[in-house]
Amino acid sequence: MAISINNKCLKKEEFKDEYELQGYLERSPYLLVSESEPIVSSVQREINLPSAGILDLLLVDESGCPIAVEVKLSRNSQSRREVVAQAFDYVSDLSQVTVDELDAKVGGALDQVLKDLNPNISLWKTCGTNLRAGIIKVIIAVDEANDDLIRIIRYINDHSDLDVRLVAIRKFKNGEILVPSIIVAGNKSQVVSSHSGGSVEMNPFFEEVVNIYNNSATDELKTRNRAKGYRQIYFTAWPWSVHYEFTDYKSSNQVGVELHLETDEVAHLGQIIKKYAGQTISQSVIEWDKKWSKQRGRLSTFFSVESDAELIARSMSELITLTSKDVNDKLTVP
Repeated sequence: MAISINNKCLKKEEFKDEYELQGYLERSPYLLVSESEPIVSSVQREINLPSAGILDLLLVDESGCPIAVEVKLSRNSQSRREVVAQAFDYVSDLSQVTVDELDAKVGGALDQVLKDLNPNISLWKTCGTNLRAGIIKVIIAVDEANDDLIRIIRYINDHSDLDVRLVAIRKFKNGEILVPSIIVAGNKSQVVSSHSGGSVEMNPFFEEVVNIYNNSATDELKTRNRAKGYRQIYFTAWPWSVHYEFTDYKSSNQVGVELHLETDEVAHLGQIIKKYAGQTISQSVIEWDKKWSKQRGRLSTFFSVESDAELIARSMSELITLTSKDVNDKLTVP
């Protein structure tokens, strides 16, 4: 493979290793997207995730969408199936952390990058919403793409709502020239952005629970977001970082009914609400998770998907009735 520049023929060169390609992509993340797409920026390379191992590179775009990049060279002995599986392992792991926890893992780099991408609009909450909803783009960056890998990634995009991109990067002139080729463009799934309340298809049972709850809730206490795997509820006067939440735990076939504390400004509420641990709502015991969101904490109780949807919906109303006065009183103390 060669290219011609100024009538000179340049031969394609091999990358020394995957670390070299990671470095180029960290410095020039625009190689992975087209000119018509949102601007992307690098957050950090080689991020140690809780369960999936080390993510090669984390990007974020100006819509607040996290992007996981997996880098592989053709000479790597891993099978193409293993490469794809590893990429989705990273996404699964990322969707289990809050935006605060991810920012802590990268030493505050995520917060800074989001501010730099758009200083006029806060992308922090949007990025957090996308993480929690599992709306995370995947880019597999390679030096060469064989037919098997192309086939697998095209199939994933055609038969799921996942957004997986395959990009080949060619190196010339000792790395002074890098030529990208987007082999599979991805699904371009709906991303929750600062300009739109985008949504994705929900688990039917989870959707039933949410709909039953909303049908009986006051306007103020109806669910407020449109994410795939969770729905938040909070009083208008409360900061968004203290809220009730329905959560769809697909891996364990459970629905969570929860009260979250997600920033330092509301962390003091933990001392008030943890007293409800051990009490029962709708025949289910409330638990206090002191490790949630960097030790800020959450109350939660869990129901099997075999439970009655009305029972789960009613339990949220009971949790709100049980705890909201204490939360409100503490928030309004001068």
